[in-house]
Amino acid sequence: MPATEMIVLIAAFSAMVLAAIHALRLLGTLVVHRTLRKAIEVDPASAGPLLETLETPREARGDDRLSVLLIALGIAMVAASLVIGDPSWMRYGVAGALFPLILGSALALRHYIITRKRPDGSAA
Repeated sequence: MPATEMIVLIAAFSAMVLAAIHALRLLGTLVVHRTLRKAIEVDPASAGPLLETLETPREARGDDRLSVLLIALGIAMVAASLVIGDPSWMRYGVAGALFPLILGSALALRHYIITRKRPDGSAA
């Protein structure tokens, strides 16, 4: 399989996975809104506490885990290109590894800065 076909297939598969993830999130939002609408129709007084629980901000999740995973992916790509040993493919492997390495490092730095700015120093 030529490299261009492989790149196109990987990009198409990634786009389909991202579309599925966002469709599932949209479906979850739809379920929450329908449940809220039914609760308001049945008992409007009980909607207040339900709305208060929905208004509480959710904790930021995944920044530190995502950064670690991206850095690990970049290191694995560099290691795989070194194991292959073909000089023509080594440049492609290292070049491909730069994207997750830079993105993971930026997310890790962002998470570190946000954690340092908190007065209590909590990571959540």
